Amino acid sequence: MLKQYRKSHYFQLLLLDGLATAAAWGLAYLIRFELLRESGEGWEGTFVQLGILVMVLNWISFNANRLYEPIRIQPWYREVGSVFFAILQSTLALVVLYYFMAPMRISRGHLLIYLILAEGITMLFRVLYRNHVYGMYWKGRLLQRVILMGNGAQMEKYIETMNRFPELGYRFEGWADCGDPKKARTLGIPQVEETEIQDILEEYRPDFVVIGYSQEQGAKIARIMEASYNTVTPFIVLPDLGYSFIGSTVEDFLGIPLIKVNQPKEKFFAGLLKRNMDILLSLAGLIILSPLLLFIAFLVKITSRGPVFFRQERMTMEGDSFFMYKFRSMKVFSDGSNETGWTVKDDPRITPVGAFLRRTSLDELPQLWNVLSGEMSLVGPRPERPMYVEEFRQKIPAYMLRHKMKAGITGWAQVNGLRGDTSIEKRIEFDLYYIRNWSIWFDIKILFLTFVKGFVNKNAY
Repeated sequence: MLKQYRKSHYFQLLLLDGLATAAAWGLAYLIRFELLRESGEGWEGTFVQLGILVMVLNWISFNANRLYEPIRIQPWYREVGSVFFAILQSTLALVVLYYFMAPMRISRGHLLIYLILAEGITMLFRVLYRNHVYGMYWKGRLLQRVILMGNGAQMEKYIETMNRFPELGYRFEGWADCGDPKKARTLGIPQVEETEIQDILEEYRPDFVVIGYSQEQGAKIARIMEASYNTVTPFIVLPDLGYSFIGSTVEDFLGIPLIKVNQPKEKFFAGLLKRNMDILLSLAGLIILSPLLLFIAFLVKITSRGPVFFRQERMTMEGDSFFMYKFRSMKVFSDGSNETGWTVKDDPRITPVGAFLRRTSLDELPQLWNVLSGEMSLVGPRPERPMYVEEFRQKIPAYMLRHKMKAGITGWAQVNGLRGDTSIEKRIEFDLYYIRNWSIWFDIKILFLTFVKGFVNKNAY
């Protein structure tokens, strides 16, 4: 039954998505040309043809967005986001195709109604389908039986993750070579006494085997895999990548498997969207805040001798240097002492106006120009001076990995209170978390928290 389910899962989702598309397309037609009393006479044949085309485009777009993978692989929140973008992409593709290939214009009202209905109906169908499958798991049906082999850190992380998501439908049948029988009993996983993989497979008949050993025990993985050549049971190896701080990806290079470590996943569309968001918001900010910017510039100029802006070299993505702009908040000394060393509490170099600007983060506003020019982003790890980068890279593991993304005005560390004279190690931890889990929605969340929590910080001085 499980094998039949695996084979039919793909087609069940195809059928549901096709029904959702047809329902949304048909309802949109009824609303636009029946309820709203606009004549659609003579358009019925074209409507049916376009409906078929829309269905095919949706299937193609859904497949491209990996929406036909098993639900164990794709979390529900990611599925909802993928459905939204997939339907939007297929609708835009329909508009482009119809513009170049059809002699008559399509109703924009109908398209808009369809888009709204398609998003809602498809997501509803998918949520109901997912809940149905979860219900089967909770009843003990369609579960995948798993045998664990190994005792590395990755194995413990795998078990912990699976135990957090019991609705995914996995069941641990046994744990061989666990290293600590007490730990296996604590986790409720039966210990497997056999050491020969063939004997384990014959006794337990698992759906797949998960192998996880530390690098020091790598020879055991090779021995197990050699013994598995004469079986059809799938094997999954958990590589020990203790040096992977921001994730890893597996690629195929002309038949050679490659593991890319500490390289952010390439997200061209999302990256393009991030840059466009930076341009639009920074430009809007410069325009809207221009009266405030002029007023601050006037205050800086009349309250202390020196330039309005302070320019300092900082480091951004890939280790590139740029000059970051701020409103000057320190006195100008002929020996240049105002440009060296960390700023500390009650620093005598800071002007009265500068203290207020720093405390309220208003001195950072000129960096909107850095964002507009492409040197910075609205959200990202805060840029540091090259002299400190060289110092920190020698002391803090993985410090340079924070330069895998463009520096930002605000970031995950900053909205969690890590700015000014706070732990560098803790900041790096938050920066790497941001890079590892980056998405447009994460950026929006950080921008929202920046405004909600305010710009005033007790560590900003």
